Amino acid sequence: MAVKTISVMIKPASSLCNLRCRYCFYADISENRTVASNGVMSEETTDIIIDRIAEALEGKGTANVSFQGGEPTVAGLPYFIHFAEKMKEYPDIKVNYALQTNGTLINEEWVKFFADNHFLIGVSLDGYKLNMDHFRFDAENRSVYYTILDNIRLLKKHKVDFNILTVVTKDLAKHAKALLRFYKDNRFQFVQLIPCLPGFHESTDAFALTVNEYASFYIEFFDEWLKELKNGNPISVNLFENLYGMAHGQPPYQCGMLGMCMMQYVIESNGDTYPCDFYCLDEYLLGNLHEHSFNDFNASQTAKKFIADSKCTKKPCETCRYVKMCSGGCRRQNICYLTDEECAYQKVLDHVLPVLSRM
Repeated sequence: MAVKTISVMIKPASSLCNLRCRYCFYADISENRTVASNGVMSEETTDIIIDRIAEALEGKGTANVSFQGGEPTVAGLPYFIHFAEKMKEYPDIKVNYALQTNGTLINEEWVKFFADNHFLIGVSLDGYKLNMDHFRFDAENRSVYYTILDNIRLLKKHKVDFNILTVVTKDLAKHAKALLRFYKDNRFQFVQLIPCLPGFHESTDAFALTVNEYASFYIEFFDEWLKELKNGNPISVNLFENLYGMAHGQPPYQCGMLGMCMMQYVIESNGDTYPCDFYCLDEYLLGNLHEHSFNDFNASQTAKKFIADSKCTKKPCETCRYVKMCSGGCRRQNICYLTDEECAYQKVLDHVLPVLSRM
């Protein structure tokens, strides 16, 4: 059955990356499956993915195509040029492109391509240099901080839309004011805050947030964010925008905010497809696009079980006044803010919702 819109996340370089970030969740995921890396995607697999997208849309509709990794730019610019040109063989499909990158490998040629094809770029940047250098560095342990800032200037020069993506670790959570000031000083207007996760089979680690750390960080960051907003310095923060919409009866756009998983179609470089970026593991494999369609994936028992198992069953949700709003939130991320005893999300909502409801 044809759909009007399909969203896919493609990993053209699998788990390959030129950095060695200390908390990398996809390195942890890939190390927990039989094949850690499938290498760079072939042209044949690329073409099959595009044809499968067109098949699902019956040649007409909207395709939201995002590229992640690993580091997707490791696949090289010719890969993306080929993808965009092949996609043009289906003129009745509108394509919205996004790419998440560590920002170290792009240059003027890359940025011109992004501008010409209207890419939305997510640049991973963990705030100020001291924090950034502690967690994100290259294979020789060298700082990449100034390289990223220089390449962000290229994005601005060519008017490429971009967001700053910041992983909030246990360390960074202590410095909400400094992080907000960093965004303000650099005039970064679109920000996504990502709570650091422990390893897939772990509940805690040295970098991941605890319930109280999660709550205190977001409450302090919100207060600073609100001050800047009142002073005429608005910064778009994805969590706060979603909560604002939900406070006014609108559905969230952020995955996981309603506590129920949906198919993301995360496509590894060999065509293997998984239901979610956090679950690219052998037991969640839906199949391979060389042999199966997206409709096949939807009908699979693996997909049905994945969605059914996503409902939160932790005790705080049983009596929480916000349960109809978030239903426990993201299945994977709620390990940072929800236990059987307490919920950080509830504390954050108590603090921010009265304000957002009046705005």
